[in-house]
Amino acid sequence: MITILHLYPRELGINGDVGNVLALRRRAQWRGAEVRVVDHEVGAPLPEVAHLVHIGSGPLSAQQLVLDDLAAIAPTLRSWAADGVPFLAVAGGWQLLGRSLVLTDGTVLPGAEVLPSDATLTDRRIVREVWSDDVAGFENHGARTTVDGRPVEWPVARFGSSIATTLHGPFLPMNPTFADELLTVAADRAGVELGAAGESIALVDDYAARSRRAIKGRL
Repeated sequence: MITILHLYPRELGINGDVGNVLALRRRAQWRGAEVRVVDHEVGAPLPEVAHLVHIGSGPLSAQQLVLDDLAAIAPTLRSWAADGVPFLAVAGGWQLLGRSLVLTDGTVLPGAEVLPSDATLTDRRIVREVWSDDVAGFENHGARTTVDGRPVEWPVARFGSSIATTLHGPFLPMNPTFADELLTVAADRAGVELGAAGESIALVDDYAARSRRAIKGRL
């Protein structure tokens, strides 16, 4: 069975991020795998094992609500990441899993240090649709992100088997190849064999392709 850990779905899910978890669960089930989704709330214990971890987006006020709990579970999250557990971190969740978040007044909030990134909030928001041969979607954020001091200039970044993105909407249903990539790693860690993609996956992948083409057509 594949265990997906969903961090703070109540606080960090204002942009339909639960759709990422739903996409992962459905795609795994359509390929014959059993899936367990564990929602982690503030103050709750972590499961003993997680084969994939998802954290969504939220405003600064919501991020601050989970900071103390995140600090408590951060050592376990870092251990999992170092061992190769894949993470999907979206926007505000990416900021929290990084090393630090600098607010507009200069206050520095410590991150979980799962990902080697730092974010600085700015007065300038980036609101746009994006498209490339590999990914498409919508981003709306006001942060400047760096990785080891170098600016991140594209809305998707890779860190080993983990993926971080500023794309909302949610991200995985629009870009299902990333969902399959994450699931492949998670299934391998769980010792689960994924079957062939069938008609259900072909249907939703066609919807996703049409959505990406629509974005391309607007740009």
